[in-house]
Amino acid sequence: MWSDDSAALRDTLTYLAALGHRSVARVAGLPELIHTQLRDRAQREISAELGLDEPVVIHTDYSGEEGAHATRRLVSATARPTAVIYDNDIMAVAGLSVAQEMGRDVPADLSLVAWDDSQPSRVVRPALTALSRDIPAYGTHAARTLLAMVDDGSAPGFQDATARLVPRGSTAPPR
Repeated sequence: MWSDDSAALRDTLTYLAALGHRSVARVAGLPELIHTQLRDRAQREISAELGLDEPVVIHTDYSGEEGAHATRRLVSATARPTAVIYDNDIMAVAGLSVAQEMGRDVPADLSLVAWDDSQPSRVVRPALTALSRDIPAYGTHAARTLLAMVDDGSAPGFQDATARLVPRGSTAPPR
């Protein structure tokens, strides 16, 4: 079971480039996971196609603590990104908190995008731009695939819907 994360990244990077961003970092998940590797490769390739800077990617364990730490590193760097994509919403919420703590205005100084569209993504201020998908449907598809494997030892591959970009208050043109 899989979804086209490359297409979701293309939509996101194209949107950020249209806003004027040239330096887009990503706070990613575990580097040994296949979907993380696919996202890493897609971000490098799409960034090059769009004429964006080589992306800085920081791998984490998906926790809020690691997302906060990665955001501190990015915001403190000499060559700071103007936008950050987070591989999950927990890290993005933590990143928003750190950016605000460090005096960065979101979205004027730093635009943020979360890879999940949970309730916390919508209730923080500013609300996070997010890559959204139907999580209950995704879970249903995963369960059906697993049950098929239990029944006969194999299951056909299943491509789930691509996450769609939902722009909100955390993205804007860079200063």
